[in-house]
Amino acid sequence: MKRLTLPQPPDPANGQYTNQLAYNRAVHDWCARVKGLVEDGWRINSAPCGQQMLATSFTTSTLATGTTTGTDLANVVASLIQALTDKGILSPTASRSATE
Repeated sequence: MKRLTLPQPPDPANGQYTNQLAYNRAVHDWCARVKGLVEDGWRINSAPCGQQMLATSFTTSTLATGTTTGTDLANVVASLIQALTDKGILSPTASRSATE
């Protein structure tokens, strides 16, 4: 996940803002930069993993214990893959595009 660091907003007490218009322009510029950072961060963080993962022909199972058999564990892993695919975290195709 990409970490999002936002810039500090303009300080109205700063001497460079000699009038209200200069301060308003600085706030507008800051808001535009923050908007761009949030949109870019969302696009990157919400894109599904690019590695194709597809679970087929399995019995839904969500319980794994210390005595789980290989077949049961395979069903748990396939169920997890399907749940993550349904949520949009894993991609059922091998595309690495962040715009899907």
